[in-house]
Amino acid sequence: MTEQRISDLTADELKALVTSTINERLSAMKTSLLQEISDLMESKVKSLAAINGQSNSYILPKLTEVQRQQKLKDLQEMFRRWDEEYDEEEQRETFEYLQQVLDEDRLSNRPLFPQT
Repeated sequence: MTEQRISDLTADELKALVTSTINERLSAMKTSLLQEISDLMESKVKSLAAINGQSNSYILPKLTEVQRQQKLKDLQEMFRRWDEEYDEEEQRETFEYLQQVLDEDRLSNRPLFPQT
């Protein structure tokens, strides 16, 4: 369409121009709305996949009974060594000493660790 002033257009030309403009706007809105719906559906599918454990994250394989027993033995051994290496009385004395020192060094008169 050649450039014309709106006041120079006939009623039919003006009607065609308005119809064309409305159709273009509706088409753009429809495309935008369809894109939004598509994005929402895609995000919903991704969130459902994550909930169902179907995401792209790594899933640990199930352990066989032998592997599970070995891991259990390893954990028991680790705790046994831990009990041997760390003296409970020494830990208690260290904790009491730290309580005392921290309470003495406070700017406030209120103790950090009130004695019960």
